[in-house]
Amino acid sequence: MLVRRFLPERRKAKNRRRDLRATLLAFGILLSGITTISVGAAPAYADASCSGAVSVYGVLPDGRLTYTSIDPDTGDIGHVVASTKTLGFTPKAMATLNFNTILVTSTAGVLYRVDVLTNGTSLTFNDPIDLQHGWTHTLLTYDGHGHLYGTTSGGSLLQYLVSRDKPGTTQIGQRREIGNGGFALKTLAASGDDRLVATAADGQLIGYAVSTTGTTYTRAQLDDRGWQSFENLLSPGGGLYYGKNPDGAMYWYEDADPADGSGADIAYHLNDPVASRGWTQDLLSADPGTCKATTPTKPLRGKIVTLATGEVGTTEPSCDKYHASCDQGRLDWCAMFATWTWSAAGVSGVPRNTFIARALGSWGVERGLFKARTGSSHGSPKPGDWAIYGAPDGSAGGHVDVVTAVHPDGKLTVVGGNVDQKVSRRVIDPDTARSGRDNVLISGYVSPPGA
Repeated sequence: MLVRRFLPERRKAKNRRRDLRATLLAFGILLSGITTISVGAAPAYADASCSGAVSVYGVLPDGRLTYTSIDPDTGDIGHVVASTKTLGFTPKAMATLNFNTILVTSTAGVLYRVDVLTNGTSLTFNDPIDLQHGWTHTLLTYDGHGHLYGTTSGGSLLQYLVSRDKPGTTQIGQRREIGNGGFALKTLAASGDDRLVATAADGQLIGYAVSTTGTTYTRAQLDDRGWQSFENLLSPGGGLYYGKNPDGAMYWYEDADPADGSGADIAYHLNDPVASRGWTQDLLSADPGTCKATTPTKPLRGKIVTLATGEVGTTEPSCDKYHASCDQGRLDWCAMFATWTWSAAGVSGVPRNTFIARALGSWGVERGLFKARTGSSHGSPKPGDWAIYGAPDGSAGGHVDVVTAVHPDGKLTVVGGNVDQKVSRRVIDPDTARSGRDNVLISGYVSPPGA
């Protein structure tokens, strides 16, 4: 009998979330350290359209399998269970084909198929089936649309055709070498049909789009820093990415348009991880094709980031582009630049006559768009937000930047006007960064209305 996919009930009430997390923590203790606590403030919501919960399979250091379901809208864990039975071999790489079929390779180069029987109150599976030998791949991932991808120790990317949901010894073949060299990756996941997302040891987040013929590919650098710490990266599709750190924390990300080759619209949930600890699996893989992207065109936040980044280097004598009053330093023009990026991107109602950074913060407070950095809350910045330096009280002496990237290490890339008398791009630590005449910290962020 095939296992039924777990569909978690939406947890809207705070006390129900607390009770559920307590129950799951008890499961975690029983499962040798799989802790399912999710910390943070109000949940954020993904743009992806998902058919159900995100299903994640893993392999523990002792060879047991795990199953975890994650709510794609909130990042909350809904269900976790581990097997009592072990795989019976030392695993090396893993790819999930569907909700009850997993491919796992051994350190001896054997490709096994693992058929899951139940993943409800217990996780059970049949003895692994020996499919093929010679599988020495470093990483594996399946795109949910018939193509299995793997990397070699020499840095090559290979593609295989999988012709059945539960392939036999002859249903995995048509080996193609997509690229020879250049694929010495740390992690690899499939983000959609012939689309891959990967991390490199130097911290890059990279996207690959493979042609339908499997003979060419397009590479896009989605981010240039901060992703090197992840041991595992997985995706159910739809622009949702999950990364596990060596300390057992699991973080989640939303790429508003995963097909645009840009990471400017990736949101990182600073204060709302899937779990702050407890993910002790060596291998992790998500059921592919669970989620689909719902944004067909370049989203608003991406437009703002593109506009802001395109102005980097513009000097003060040319700043009248952002407002007629911007002239040779007679006015601080950081707020002129910030409001110009939103207006040029199509945001309606932008306060184009408000030229004080803290007043932009007050404008955001009045409209419910300001996200304060208070206590344990980091404000959950997203690309396209304004970063407000100084309390949003309308007084002078502060500064405003446009957030253009949020990195997994918590750092932000920002672009600001009137920084050294030009439009400048900087990487900052939002906990310690100071700016403005009063040298003030970031008090919070203002989100574009409708974004």
